[in-house]
Amino acid sequence: MLGSMKKLVIGIGIPGSGKTTFLTQYAKSHGYAYISPDDIREELTGDRLHQARNAEVWQLAEARMRDRFQEGESVVFDATFVRGYERRSFIEAARAYGAECIEGYYFDVPLEIAQKRNIGRENPVRHHALARMDRLIREDPPRASEGLNSVFVVNEEGVIRN
Repeated sequence: MLGSMKKLVIGIGIPGSGKTTFLTQYAKSHGYAYISPDDIREELTGDRLHQARNAEVWQLAEARMRDRFQEGESVVFDATFVRGYERRSFIEAARAYGAECIEGYYFDVPLEIAQKRNIGRENPVRHHALARMDRLIREDPPRASEGLNSVFVVNEEGVIRN
């Protein structure tokens, strides 16, 4: 894979929107490294939802991404990125680490559907937190001007549009 373009695919959407299901399959089918702050949080604390060591989680996640790029790999990064300023900061860092093409996959799923999916999860996100994240992403949805080469919108059926 050395010598090929280093691509970053980031998932953007609230819990229960289908990000992880889609992105793990995408990474596997394209041979990309898969990085998830939730997985790192679970490694460090034993709990995917435990937020006390968030700064450390994100430092590790970004270091892993940087290392993959240095090895010439492409990366799928699975996080919510509901705040625009966090997306922009992350995209800027990814470019500094060597990402040459960054695609955002925005999982635009109605809150009610995400809430129903969330109830069946092993570690459900609290209802009020899910509603707050939905409000934040709808107030500042992802767009190419944030530094993304492309933004693809994925609906509740997993249908993608550009």
